[in-house]
Amino acid sequence: MNNTIVSTIDESRALLDVKDATGWYEYEPSYDGVVTHINTAGARLFGFTSPDDVIGKKINELYAHPFDHEKTLSMLFRDGQVNGFYTLMKSRNGKLFFIKQASSLVTEGLYKCPLKIKSEFEPIQSLVSL
Repeated sequence: MNNTIVSTIDESRALLDVKDATGWYEYEPSYDGVVTHINTAGARLFGFTSPDDVIGKKINELYAHPFDHEKTLSMLFRDGQVNGFYTLMKSRNGKLFFIKQASSLVTEGLYKCPLKIKSEFEPIQSLVSL
């Protein structure tokens, strides 16, 4: 029982660091969904020390359930934006955490070709402090 309590306390301490990484991130997906840009706050939220450590990774590797990424994309292509979407994400070391994201699809030209997805996110404080 004591081991479980210590383990839970250690995990919640690790999650408390997540709330310091609120901010926005932006990525430009290639045809296969590779992150080509992310800011420092976004990189830290996912447990990386710098944006360079995230660039080149597939965006669906950051989702706890890759289907959530597909769901977000479907909503973006249908509506052009997603607001207040709660998503379970995972850090580099496998820690799970929820974010609330607002994303918009940036398009160009007559045919509205997608250029990139801009997202703002924040860790969910009520779940972080449990």
